[in-house]
Amino acid sequence: MNDAPERTLPSDQMQCWYNDTDYAPEARWRTFDPKRAALVLVDLINWQADPQGASLMAVRESGAEEKVDYITRRCADLLIPKLKQVMSAARKAGVQVIHSRLVSRHPDYADIVPGFRPYMRAAGAMEGSWGAQVLPQLGEEPGDISVIKTGSGAFGGSELDFVLRRMNIRTILYAGVLTNACVMLSATAGFDLGYRQYLISDCTAALSDEDQADTERLLNNYIAEVVTADDVLSVLRMRESI
Repeated sequence: MNDAPERTLPSDQMQCWYNDTDYAPEARWRTFDPKRAALVLVDLINWQADPQGASLMAVRESGAEEKVDYITRRCADLLIPKLKQVMSAARKAGVQVIHSRLVSRHPDYADIVPGFRPYMRAAGAMEGSWGAQVLPQLGEEPGDISVIKTGSGAFGGSELDFVLRRMNIRTILYAGVLTNACVMLSATAGFDLGYRQYLISDCTAALSDEDQADTERLLNNYIAEVVTADDVLSVLRMRESI
């Protein structure tokens, strides 16, 4: 006896993707409201994303120099220039900018997930250090919010969900590093928490084209719709003019 369903989803659910009950591929921004949206920057801080930061230096010392060269070029030539434009437009349109930072506030790194403690201790990834600061090319402005995470995803061990719900924010735009690690795990958690989500492809970076493309493909199935910075800029400028 074959009990398999006739289709993957019931016909009345085929358009219910990305936690958007009114989703349509041709109108991906129909329900987007800048005043109820946040731009979450994942780990765009010195120790994680600066070429001289402990994380990329460790990757380089392991022998994977080509991976460090790749992400360094992508950040300098694509991610940072595009994200600066998005951040400016987001602030003007009323989108909340949030910096999610993987750093410790405990002298023994006891607040960090066990698997990361030796890594972060060696990196000196402590709140108040140079490594914990947002990349200077991006910077912080009054009105931005900074949250500390103690594991991979932006929601794990942080107050992010609490902050977003207090501000009545239901939509998240993601930027940051690494696309296939902390950004991806932020988005997967955010989906299960019910947020409508977008991954800004050229405002994220992995250690290779393959990792970037694989993550975009997986997330775009239903977790976070993959868009470009120009897509975001277009809708933000349009909403700003209303």
